[in-house]
Amino acid sequence: MEQNPPIRLSVLEDHEVEAAVQELFGSASLLASMKTFMPADLYEALLSAKDQVKSTEDFQEKMMLVFLRFVRELSITALTNSGLEQLDPSQKYLFISNHRDIGLDSAYLNKALFEAGFTTTQIAIGDNLMTHRLAELIFRINKSFAVIRSGSPRELYQHSMRMSAYIHEMIHTGQDSIWIAQREGRSKDGNDRTQIGMLKMLSLSNQGDLIDHFEELNIVPVSISYEYDPTGLVKTLSHLRRLKNPDFKKSFTEDIQHILLGIKGQKGHVHFHFGKPLNSRLQPLRALDNAKKQLEELVVMLDRSIHTNYRLHPINYIACDLLRGTEKYQSYYKPEELREITVFFDKQLALLPADQLEDGRKYLLGIYANPVWNAAG
Repeated sequence: MEQNPPIRLSVLEDHEVEAAVQELFGSASLLASMKTFMPADLYEALLSAKDQVKSTEDFQEKMMLVFLRFVRELSITALTNSGLEQLDPSQKYLFISNHRDIGLDSAYLNKALFEAGFTTTQIAIGDNLMTHRLAELIFRINKSFAVIRSGSPRELYQHSMRMSAYIHEMIHTGQDSIWIAQREGRSKDGNDRTQIGMLKMLSLSNQGDLIDHFEELNIVPVSISYEYDPTGLVKTLSHLRRLKNPDFKKSFTEDIQHILLGIKGQKGHVHFHFGKPLNSRLQPLRALDNAKKQLEELVVMLDRSIHTNYRLHPINYIACDLLRGTEKYQSYYKPEELREITVFFDKQLALLPADQLEDGRKYLLGIYANPVWNAAG
């Protein structure tokens, strides 16, 4: 029986970018969507820049940065980062972060790196976002490679082996940095937890000592904080649909709708914190007597860094008090902030199904409360 060829893992080479950009902007449907979504000056700027793009770096500098500035002006009140002074621009890293927005997490992380003199990262994204040719082109031109999430157990294992070896090679040989989320898909409920399966995948290419292998990956935990989650309501509605139908899965069209909502919806203050590389903290793991315990402890280390460096805002503390009917965190917000944010939540709760209001309330408020509880340990 003839087997399908393995899906390409590597990102586009620079000599492939020009043709990919021309194919992308040759799509009448894409151009029509851009005209509808963007102001005329941005549309024209991107259209005129496309013929100057000869490499992924050109695409990111001449097109992505321009687009991200538009998103910043449209929906972000403050965009900040911290911790990059702890890193060396000449080194390559595996950035592992929490994951809140389908497209913006990695895009703004790369923007922060680029503006600080670092090379941008390759981006690991789910293959469900590459099922449409135009989406695949956009992601691949922007240094993305696919994480395969469907197939037989054998196919998934083989892909995980290839991806593990690829990530290790990129970083250990100094070719490129990589960004990967701490878990499959976004953290829908604000409870950022590293999946041990992701670390097991990274370990598959290990051919010697496991701790040596993870030291060679040069892991940097990254905390991504959004003051307001523009997809909070749709995440809650999806959760309620799953309660009624456990087999419910979003379609590709819904993923695109979430991407657009994430771009246009108000996010308030967005902050990226780059933690210290984990290498200096890996030595004690050698004392553990098996790989399973070492990976479990590595999960704890990643989560602790991501949780404690998450930038909390009044809305997070207010959500905690509203959920539990207390005033425990009232010193973290002002009375007028409590009134404004209560109205914000009430407007979203009014859009939930009446027969699932309590489940929806717990979930929606939990999106904002969980980072507080996680940071407290």
